[in-house]
Parts: sequence; structure tokens; C-alpha cells
Amino acid sequence: MLKLNKSHVLWKGGTTNKAQFVKVLQSAIAAIMKSSPKRVSIEAMAETARQLGIQVDEDNKECQTPNTYAKEITAQIKDVAKYKREKLRLQGETWRNLAEVEKELCRMRKQGDTPLEKYKSQLKKKLMDLHAQQNKHDLTDGLITFITGIRLLPPMEKHYFLKWMKFGLDHITRENLSKLWDQYKEKCKNSKDDPKMFAELDKLISASSLGLQHFMCELGQFYEAQCSMVKEGKMAESQRQFTHLPGIAADLMLEGFPMEIIDGDVSNISLQWVTDVLSQLHAKLGGRSKILVLTVLGVQSTGKSTLLNTMFGLQFAVSSGRCTRGAFTLLIKVAENFQQELGCDFILVIDTEGLKAPELAKLEDSYQHDNELATLVIGLSDITILNMAMENATGMKDVLQIVVHAFLRMEKIGKKTNSQFVHQNVSDVSAHEQNMRDRKHLLEQLNEMTKAAANMEKKCKEMNFSDIMDYDLEKHNWYIPALWHGVPPVAPVNLGYSQKVYELKKYLFEFLKDCSQERTPNDIPLFLAWVRSLWNAVKHENFIFSFRNSLVAEAYNQLSVKYAEWEWGFRKEIHFWVSEKETFIQNQPPDKLDTNVSIRLKSEAQEKLRQEAEKILNHLQQYFESGTANLHLIEKYKEDFRRSANSLRNELESYSFSKWQEAIHIKKGQHKTDAMLSKYKRKIEEKVDGLLNHCRKSNCKLNNDELEKKFENMWTETLSELSLIPL
Repeated sequence: MLKLNKSHVLWKGGTTNKAQFVKVLQSAIAAIMKSSPKRVSIEAMAETARQLGIQVDEDNKECQTPNTYAKEITAQIKDVAKYKREKLRLQGETWRNLAEVEKELCRMRKQGDTPLEKYKSQLKKKLMDLHAQQNKHDLTDGLITFITGIRLLPPMEKHYFLKWMKFGLDHITRENLSKLWDQYKEKCKNSKDDPKMFAELDKLISASSLGLQHFMCELGQFYEAQCSMVKEGKMAESQRQFTHLPGIAADLMLEGFPMEIIDGDVSNISLQWVTDVLSQLHAKLGGRSKILVLTVLGVQSTGKSTLLNTMFGLQFAVSSGRCTRGAFTLLIKVAENFQQELGCDFILVIDTEGLKAPELAKLEDSYQHDNELATLVIGLSDITILNMAMENATGMKDVLQIVVHAFLRMEKIGKKTNSQFVHQNVSDVSAHEQNMRDRKHLLEQLNEMTKAAANMEKKCKEMNFSDIMDYDLEKHNWYIPALWHGVPPVAPVNLGYSQKVYELKKYLFEFLKDCSQERTPNDIPLFLAWVRSLWNAVKHENFIFSFRNSLVAEAYNQLSVKYAEWEWGFRKEIHFWVSEKETFIQNQPPDKLDTNVSIRLKSEAQEKLRQEAEKILNHLQQYFESGTANLHLIEKYKEDFRRSANSLRNELESYSFSKWQEAIHIKKGQHKTDAMLSKYKRKIEEKVDGLLNHCRKSNCKLNNDELEKKFENMWTETLSELSLIPL
């Protein structure tokens, strides 16, 4: 029937080994592919499937309408970066500027000489202007279709719609990224290193990710802008169009779709949007919203999302590189017969972006980005899984120090996060025993950092890492083998991975059962209060997040204290010198205060300032040569302190020049005033003498009233003349 001949049959004889037989197979398949290529897409195979009587999902009516909606949106997208710029207009630069202004309102880093209240007023106006600018935009056709799809379609069709959207957006993103990567490779081969060109390509590659979260974020920004307008009294409550959006987002969460809680592109939280979505969720659950919060945190590409997906059967995005940006939260319902034992109705899982991402490493605020994210998500969690590659915990150690330090600075009290250290890609069965020394060493380092942080924050009692986070050296470390046997895509899945993840999951639930009686369950309103409180604390914190770890922060703090002493010494010396010169100027006759005096004083001032500035720079050099602990960690800040010393010199130079010039001006002005007053004194004396002579000549025929009247007129006349003297 198939018209086969002997050439179509490959036979493995007893003498042929497997390697030879594989080569025969490969060459046969290669020959067929070259001779008669029949390449068709999977989508095009649907027609053949129908002819063979195979059911095709896309023929299902419930699947077709959502597909039409999704194609209506994705058909408009050719260039992802351009689409985001033109159709998702509330994000991008506007959203980034909003985030910066919000943080600046709390940190006041760029205030300069502007008075505090005036600067705050300027920032609030700028914030309001940005919200007003957002509010002027109308919904695009794509967003209207998206809202219709998630609002009006029945539940099953809504699921299909979101899946079609995800497939379509992923496909477009892959195509765009492939073209950009090809361009990048070509530029690397054919052109000289042009930083500007590569920076532009990097920016395009970074902007070429597009997913459902971007559409939801855009809706959140529309909602936030309108809330802001209503709050400021620029829009009536009855004019609001987007009041229904939080309810839609809450429904999606109930149906198992993740919600973005921290925007990864700008490191900010749309607090009003998140608050109203979770409040709607609480209302839809009828107030039964006791939750446990579980978070995974770790360096990029250590398998965080894969771990959560395996543990709970979720579908967080996974790939090599930075597949998750910011933090996403997903709601998992606990079975009713299990709710009493765990003491909660839902588990809220938070998946975070990888720390120490290579694309952020070159940015000045990369430490700040990672440290803020880690502090926030650990502070919100009941259990934090700290995910690491292999046995090496160095990547997480620095971040953990800053988290502990931040909690001490923010005086975080009450909830203490349980931490589980998960070491991935460790297949040795004796890993737990073999790494005991490393675990102990890590804990010692964390304890040392906690003590250093407590000392910096003037905490009276000696503190350990376990006082801040719940950690057991033996029980809270897990070693999990690699997910694959060999190299994907043809490598089989390692069953040992799932078994170890199951053991971790089992332990976590046992742990939660044991402490359910002691733990006060949180509901969604309480969780929201934690979000607001922690986010407010993170926004106000400026000092600690910009450091790599607590040792760097402590060393920098010690140097800052020393520098403050040197600065005060410099200021004091110049203040005394200026006072001395002011006294000298006051004691000089006015005619001696000529140009030569000004030149001499200027020369003396510059010499004095040079000497004092050199003293500070010498102190700085001696400090770095003193051998004080951890000075090598702050070597990069040395130049900042040098610049501060030079700025201080310029400031005091301006101050000293203005003070002695003012003293000379006052002295000369005083001399002029004295001369004028002497002149008028003589005039008064002459008039009084004239009046007395008149009295003598007239034999005092004037009575007392007439005499008094003449004196009064003369005095009024003199005062009038005196009022014209320029003081």
C-alpha cells in the first residue's frame, strides 16, 4: 500500500553498534529533507488534521471569538518598541518621571539651596502635572478591545483570550528580539566600537519585551491618573470612567492570573491601583481572605520561577536571562479541609526578578534597585525562599546584609520572616553534610554584619541574624539537583529535582502547621497596610540601599563621621580668621582702606583656605593609609570626599570674600555718615548761637512760648534736612 522498497527500510544487524546506526539514520533523514522538502507550519497542518478526522481545538466556538479579539490587538503590533511608545503612552518616560518625583518627595536629594517647603511644592506640582498629562490621553483601540475581552467574555472564553494574547505577544516579541540580536551581532562584526550605537541597541532590546503585564500596567496608570485628579479636586467623582478596572483585575487574580505588584521597568509600585485591586479581591471573597505570603528571591537565572512552577503547578514565565521584571503575585486557594490546619484561606506567592542582572550592573543605582526590591518582598513575606546556584551563597549574602540593615533602620517590628536557603544544581547526596562548614561560615558572617548594622544604628543590645529573620542552620538549607539530565532541548527531566522540591514543599507545610497556633493570620487589608508601610519606609530611605553590603556602609559611615570633624575644623578656622579681619578693618582709618588692602586681604584669604583645604586632604590620605578595617571597600568613594573638600573650599572662599568686603563697605559708609552728621551738628550749633545772640540783642523781649516756637521750627527744619542723608 505504501509502495516501499528496500531503500526505505533501515535494518540494524547484530554486528552494528548504536553509534553507527544513529549515523545511518541521520544521513537517511538528511537525504530525504534535501530531496523533497515538505515544510508546513503547525497551524497549516490543521487542514490535514481535519481531513483525517482529528479534532482541532481552534474549531471550537469558545476558542474562535477570543482568537478574533486577540488578533485584532496583535495585528497592529509590528515594532514592539514603537507600539509601546505610541499605544501604551502612560508608561515609558512619563511613568519613569513619576516614580523619580515620588521618591524625590521623600528623599529630597536634589533640593540644593531651595527652601524646603518651596521645593516640596515644586515637586507636588510636577507630580500633579504628570498625572494631568496622563489623564489627557484617551484609551487606544487596542486597550478598548483588551478591556472588552477581559470584562465581557464568559470565563472560559476569557481564559482562551488571555492565552491567545500571550501566544501572540510572545511570538511578536521573539521575532523582534531575533532581528535586534542579529543587528547587534552584525554591528559587533562590521563596525568599530561605538558606545552610543550599542547603547541605543541595548535600549531597543530592553524595550522589546511585551506581555499582558504591560496592558494591565497601562490600565493601572489610567486608574491612578484619574484617582489623582479626583483627589486634587480637578475632576468630580461622577466623571470617573475606570472605577470598574480594579474589580476586573481582582477577578483575574481569582481565576489564577498573576498580578504585577512592583513594576520592574521603573522599580515603583502603583500604590492606589494595587490597594484598590486587592481591596476588591477582599470584598469578592466575602472577607474570608486570610493569607500566607511566600516569596522566592535570588540572583538572575538560578531557576526561581521554575522552582515555584514545580512546587505549586504555576505558569510563571521561565527562560534564560531576565524573564521576570519586578515582582508578580499569584493567589493559590487552599483546600477547605486544609484551611484549618494551615490557618489560612489562600497562599499568596510572589515571584521576583533576578538580582544582580547584567543589564543593570553598569547602572549607578543597580545596588539600590536590588536592595529596595529585596527589602520590600522579604518584609511582606511569611516565608522567603532564598534561591542560589550551587553551594555558593556570596550572591545573596550582600543583599541579605542590606535587608537586615534596612529593617533595623526602619525599626521593623512584629512579623519575622522565615528564610529557607535553596542551593540548586547540587546533585551530591552528601551535600548537606559536606557543606556544614560553609553554612556555619555564612551564618557567622551574617551575624557579624547584623552586629555591625546594629552598632551603626545605635541599638543597645547585641543582635544576631536570627533576631531579624527566622533561620535554622540545619533545617533551613536545601540542596536540589539540576532540572535536566544533560543539555536541553533533548535532555530528559531529572526526577530527583521534583523529588527534592516535593520534600521542600512538604517541610514548608509541616512547618506552617506547627506554627499556625502561634502565628496571627494576616488578611488582605492587613497585608495592604504592610505594603503601604514598607513602601513608604523604602521610599524615605536613601542612605543604606546604595551600598553593596553592611561592611561597606559601616566603613563609609565611619569616614563620614571623621570628615564631618575635619569639615567643622575648617569652618571654625575660617570663621575666626574672618572675625579677626573684620576687627582689623573696623580699627583702620577710612583713608587707609584702599585697593591695596583688598588685594592683601584676598591674598591672605586664599593662602589660609589653601592651607586648611590641604589639611583635610592630608587627613583623608592618612585615614586611607591608617589600616582601619574595611577601608579597601570604600576606595571608590575617596574621590567623592576629595571633591567635597574642594567644594567646601570654594564655599568658604566666597563667604570670606563677601564678609571682609562688607566690613570695608560698612566702615567707609560709617565715615561718610559721621562727616555729614558733623556738618549738620555745626549747622545746629550755628542756629542756636544765632538765636541766643538775637535774644541778647532784643534784651529777651521774647516770652517763653515764642522762644519755644522758634526752637521747634528750627528743629523741624533740621530734621527734614537730616532725613535726606543717604545712610
